[in-house]
Amino acid sequence: MQNTRYAPTKSLGTDAPSPHEGLAENSREVEIYRMPSYSENRDLKLTNSRNLFNLGLAILFIAQWTAVVANPVDDTLVELIRSEQAVGAQAYIGEDEILVFERNYGVRSIDDKTPVDSETLFCVGSCSKPYASAAILSLVETGVLDLHSPISEVLPEFSNLIIAQSGKSSRAPNLLELLSHRGGIYSQKRGMNRRQARWIRDFRLPLSQSVSGIAKETLLAKPGIEYAYSGAGYCVLGRVAEVAVGDSFEEVFQHRIGQPLSFRRTTYFPERGDRNVAAGSFKGKVNPATPHLSNPFRLPLIGGSLYATGQESSRFARMILQRGQFGNKQVLTPDTLRSFLSLPFEGHPYGLGWSIRDENGRAIELSHSGSLASSRASMRINLDNGRFGIVFYTLANPTQSQEITKQLNRALIQMVRQ
Repeated sequence: MQNTRYAPTKSLGTDAPSPHEGLAENSREVEIYRMPSYSENRDLKLTNSRNLFNLGLAILFIAQWTAVVANPVDDTLVELIRSEQAVGAQAYIGEDEILVFERNYGVRSIDDKTPVDSETLFCVGSCSKPYASAAILSLVETGVLDLHSPISEVLPEFSNLIIAQSGKSSRAPNLLELLSHRGGIYSQKRGMNRRQARWIRDFRLPLSQSVSGIAKETLLAKPGIEYAYSGAGYCVLGRVAEVAVGDSFEEVFQHRIGQPLSFRRTTYFPERGDRNVAAGSFKGKVNPATPHLSNPFRLPLIGGSLYATGQESSRFARMILQRGQFGNKQVLTPDTLRSFLSLPFEGHPYGLGWSIRDENGRAIELSHSGSLASSRASMRINLDNGRFGIVFYTLANPTQSQEITKQLNRALIQMVRQ
């Protein structure tokens, strides 16, 4: 465990006084044994006012510093590494432009004891979905794609879909429905047969073959009607983008999101010779289901196999908090960002790539979690206070994931909502 970075919150900055600064001097100033004159009495009042102000600053600084240092995310990750439940991790907590906390934990894998650092790539699982959605919405923004047109206009293989127990579908799903898990595409949350699992778990397949297979599967429901969380649906989104643009989705993603955010590491395809990539374990060995270990490695699981670092993901969070802007680059227009933060369908708080917590129709917090093989991730952005949290980690045993995920999500909520 190493590379811990703390920073006080922005209201004080790095020039805030020491908790003890000025206290000894102030106590000397009020040691007066004779009756003061009028002018001396006025100076004494000013001195005492200054003392109280300095003391107030000191107390405020201590309180804020304590809130940062005693953080439940760090406590939880330290214990998970110590107890060997987790192999490696990254944590990043920010507030607007301010770094609040950053730390790296553990090692790359049980076969590579090199400590995790800020450049280590983690598979972020379904936390890929907000990134993929942003890339798709960028194409919509520039008129390359349309949110409401049936995808069969781009992918003819979706022209003759069958709905389970209902017969032929009157149309194919559109992008809005797929982004919101309302496309009727089969869901891994409801169980998949081996063939369906292959389309989204066999990383030797190219995306075109994966999506051709998905097109032959029966729909769960009429498009636009029923929420069914679908990794397969996001693969379809990626293929629509590829065909419309004429590039691979990796190229689309890098051009639309990666380059504007100055990503150097984040990718669907870590280079084969890149050793600084985290992998969790299963039954005492490196988990072979980790995507980048596939040989050949061809499938970008659009909503599930992005590799990222906490530092680079913080730029994505800040872009959202800054209304689609990063530095002097407008990554998403304000109108596109409004769509990104919307809930277009009733009945489930999932929008266009995010779970959304809202109050009176206004989005106040975005979140997503990720789980693939032994890799786990959690991202949360508080739109009200500007604070966000990112945790990427790998597990020693993915069968113990449920309670660990709950612990870290609770800890992240505490940090982001305080």
